[in-house]
Amino acid sequence: MDTKLQDALKRANTEVETSGISDPELRKIAFSKAVDFYLREEKEPPQPDKPAPQAKGSASDFWATLVTSVGISEKKLKDVYSVRDEQISLVMSSIPGESKADRQRNLAALVLLAYHEGLGHEWVSSSLLAEAAGHSKLYDTSKFSKNLKSDWFRSHGVKKGQKYKLSGPGVSQAKNLLTTITQ
Repeated sequence: MDTKLQDALKRANTEVETSGISDPELRKIAFSKAVDFYLREEKEPPQPDKPAPQAKGSASDFWATLVTSVGISEKKLKDVYSVRDEQISLVMSSIPGESKADRQRNLAALVLLAYHEGLGHEWVSSSLLAEAAGHSKLYDTSKFSKNLKSDWFRSHGVKKGQKYKLSGPGVSQAKNLLTTITQ
């Protein structure tokens, strides 16, 4: 057996034994995560010809990632989004939808899509969504979170600590909406 693997297995086993976890299923999960951690730790450092990790999150990286994900040209996406200091807002003059609630849902879906696909943020705080909605003049403090109770969104947390992400159907809807807007 590979000595790196043996070492990772021993270290993971020691880690799980000292953790005090008694549930057998949780022990298996912890052991698996520890093995993954120790195997990753021993891999070679990134080669110099690869892009530096700190470059992730830059504006050019955002646009390139978003273009690849949604299949829409950067020029068209810049008619919809603006990104500054890893904060996304919509630059469109109007958000499609039959009612204010529909427009708020569409706005939130578009913003969450950009954060997820462009910046790699799985969860986005409600304050960032509220700020994006405020720029679009669609923020209604009394009804905004109520309007996001849809199968498009997943949320966790309470009040000001609430965070949102798109569900599977939400990602599809947001991509369809973005395609419609940019045509």
